[in-house]
Amino acid sequence: MIHSRSSIGGDVNGFAGSIPAWFGVRELPENSISYLIGGIEMRQIIIFFFCLLITVHCSLAMDVPRFLGEEVVVTAARLPQLKLESPWSVDVLNKDDLAGKTNLGEALRDVAGIDVKSSGYLGSVTTARLRGSTSQQVLILLDGRRINSPLLGMIDLGDILVDNVDKIEIARAPLSSLYGTDALGGVVNIITEKENRLLRVSCGTYNTQKIDLALGGTVIDLVRSDGFRRNSDYAAQNIIQNLNWDIESLGKVEAGLNYYNAEKGVPRVPDSESDPYSASTPNDRQKDQNLFANISLENNRGPLKTTGKVYYNQLNEQFHSYNFFSSIFEDTEYKTQQQILELNQDLELSKRSNLSYGLELKQDRGQSQYAGDHTTNNYAAFGQFQLGGKSFNLVIGSRFDKHSVFGNTTSPRAGLSFYPSKDLTVRASIGNAFKAPTLNDLYWNDPIWQMYGNTSLSPEKSQSYELGIENNCLSFNYYGASITDLILWDWDLLTNITRAKNVGAVAVHGAELEYKHHLTSSIDLFANYTWEKSEDVKDINPAYMGKRTPYSPEIKYSVGVKVLDNIKIMTSYVGERYADGGNTIKLPEYTTVGAWAGYDFGKYRLSLSIDNLFNQVYYETVGYHPTTYAQLKYPMPGRTITISIGGQI
Repeated sequence: MIHSRSSIGGDVNGFAGSIPAWFGVRELPENSISYLIGGIEMRQIIIFFFCLLITVHCSLAMDVPRFLGEEVVVTAARLPQLKLESPWSVDVLNKDDLAGKTNLGEALRDVAGIDVKSSGYLGSVTTARLRGSTSQQVLILLDGRRINSPLLGMIDLGDILVDNVDKIEIARAPLSSLYGTDALGGVVNIITEKENRLLRVSCGTYNTQKIDLALGGTVIDLVRSDGFRRNSDYAAQNIIQNLNWDIESLGKVEAGLNYYNAEKGVPRVPDSESDPYSASTPNDRQKDQNLFANISLENNRGPLKTTGKVYYNQLNEQFHSYNFFSSIFEDTEYKTQQQILELNQDLELSKRSNLSYGLELKQDRGQSQYAGDHTTNNYAAFGQFQLGGKSFNLVIGSRFDKHSVFGNTTSPRAGLSFYPSKDLTVRASIGNAFKAPTLNDLYWNDPIWQMYGNTSLSPEKSQSYELGIENNCLSFNYYGASITDLILWDWDLLTNITRAKNVGAVAVHGAELEYKHHLTSSIDLFANYTWEKSEDVKDINPAYMGKRTPYSPEIKYSVGVKVLDNIKIMTSYVGERYADGGNTIKLPEYTTVGAWAGYDFGKYRLSLSIDNLFNQVYYETVGYHPTTYAQLKYPMPGRTITISIGGQI
């Protein structure tokens, strides 16, 4: 018997506290861009040039206001720049896109290149993969500050509420050259509103209730739901306090505190597929407490901008679960603390050129029953040169990381965007990225299941490239990645010991096509299409090689229409996926339809949101039954309706 890779922590609804679940893995025979390019099929080249022709034709034939590229983004370069000028692909979700959404997982579901996986309704574990990466290889930022768990390498997207979010930027490019670890697949940056005065009340299906209150820098979000399965209730409070001062001798000072507290039922998989509303763990409970605190200073002196940030992250998970071996309930706790200092300087060389450089000091500490109490340190320095002209933008950068356990890593990257007119941009990029081993990977110690971490692990690594073209209504990107040194959990038949090792590799090729167009002054059309081929090319289990990576649909698309700012209808399709490395457990394709409508009266708005309009039965993940170990599908909720009313106060 051979086990493949997974984040330690087992069943998707106990996150860090139940029997380990195993996922198949994939990687490359060699870590080289030449290997990637050599793997491109002729039909993929034909698709690329066909979309290139359409995009150029659209640019020349239509005289409409720019719809794509006009936004100012900060994530891709750590500096404000037009989306049009970025060498890396960036998507922006604004407040209209977030209407009717509760958490980050819901917000990302229809974005090109992203595969969201959830085990149910509000309160269930939700993760996202970006361009063939794992969820641990996607860096999540909150106002530019990393919040991934040092124990798990990821964060539950269901725990990030979006009611006070101004916009979300998704950089679909490996950006370890700027951000270091966890940015192997890309970066999602949640940018919150700092000053807002709002009161909104919502109610909906499954006795779901929400209250959102914002008074300047103070924000309070309350949400609760009974859930649609037994023991799937959820209650959460999110409290935010932001303060800022302009001090003449220092500059702009900002301080913030974000506290999230939630209590959840943990039903795990149903007892059987014939009874999808049942719970195999009807009495398990989970409490999450997340604290993010920060203070920053920004000083502008002529062409030189200096920024300093100090922030502290604390993630606590308490899990009350029934032990089917001892027939008693057990309480386990998983704690992480991060302390991070960032110092950056941006020197403006000319109107379109600048030099950025900085230092980062990071300390990660994790405490759990299985990983013990361990602390690691990371020291990093980065530099980035941006040379811009009237019609081009060249970016070259690199970052050096020195970790207290696995040593040194260097992450170079280069990109070029060429925009001969305001309606056409061509971009290309190439570079390296990495993901550090998590504290679980390094120190896991479970003598019962004989599973052990490995302090000799190296980082997971990638080499990637991207080619893209964008105009006033279309955006097309073709990308590839070689991801090597993947950390798999290897079971030794002779010793019965499972240990973490760098022995996997994955090859990824994909294409994304996005369309946004003002059809009339009151009607907008939008659509996106993602094709992706993600294959296991190196694995502990030879039978997995050549197989599709788990939870990676080959086809995914969304199509929608918006009328004024009052009606929006969206249909989304996700192709079939496999839930295991051997491609024996198949999750069927599904299509869902959602609708949102709002009516404004004065400064208030009454809105109606409907998800899964036609009550589609579908599944996004598979888990293990706690006693039979059978793999069963997690049911997703049926039609949900939410009514809300609120406005500025």
